[in-house]
Amino acid sequence: MQPQILVVTDPPHRDVQFASVAALLGIEETDLRAKLGYPAPEVLLATDPGPAVDFASSLRNAGLSVAVIDGRELTTVPWPRPVTSFALTDDALVAQVDGGEVSIPYTASVVGVYCTPADNGNAGDAERSALMTNAADPIAVVEALEWSTLLDLYIDGGQPVERITFVRETTDFAGLGNARRSTAAENMATLLAELRHRFTDFALDARLEGVRPRARFVMGDKDFDYDLRKLYSFGTLLLRQILDAISRDLTDITQYELGSRLSYVLSRQRRTGR
Repeated sequence: MQPQILVVTDPPHRDVQFASVAALLGIEETDLRAKLGYPAPEVLLATDPGPAVDFASSLRNAGLSVAVIDGRELTTVPWPRPVTSFALTDDALVAQVDGGEVSIPYTASVVGVYCTPADNGNAGDAERSALMTNAADPIAVVEALEWSTLLDLYIDGGQPVERITFVRETTDFAGLGNARRSTAAENMATLLAELRHRFTDFALDARLEGVRPRARFVMGDKDFDYDLRKLYSFGTLLLRQILDAISRDLTDITQYELGSRLSYVLSRQRRTGR
């Protein structure tokens, strides 16, 4: 099978030539303006390497910020490992996750991806906690986290990359010590501030902050509209088919999981120049 080369938005965009971009994407300008208002990375096209590079170049010339990635890079990103508790020592972040302890020295290169829904989700804390304890089924963990406020940390340098996930509703924030606050939301904000202060190389991608997760495509949905204006937006059949072609594990992942993986791969691309 040919590799699925993805052209992905990398907002914020510059001075966009809306008429030119709309023509390139084959959509109406009014639909384009709504699409480009979306703050998180999303797929615009999946094709062979040559056409993908040419298409991305045309979009950049029209003011769009885009990147070209090999879809297989998404499969190199590990599943989330929720943090149950942690400590901020003098030299490292030490996190307890299912299966053991992860120690991350403050000299490590870390990418954080922050995801938080615009409103409260459907899963209650008890359901979320129960599902996350089933670490043998990473997809169940991802499902449980769909409506949670998350901070994914990706630690570069190792092969494969390390990933741990702080969950506002279930992580024990006692490790903040005297900096701990009264609410989970305040504790997550304090944690972010501590990580920025302690790590010498810490990049935060908060483009999924305030993004309400979209419903996933459901096979056989009688209300499904094959609307090409949406292109490869999350929840479309087009995107589902592409993700399935890349890996069956990606076929039905949640929007936060896809968004976090895209954000990390884009960050890695910027850092390494590839």
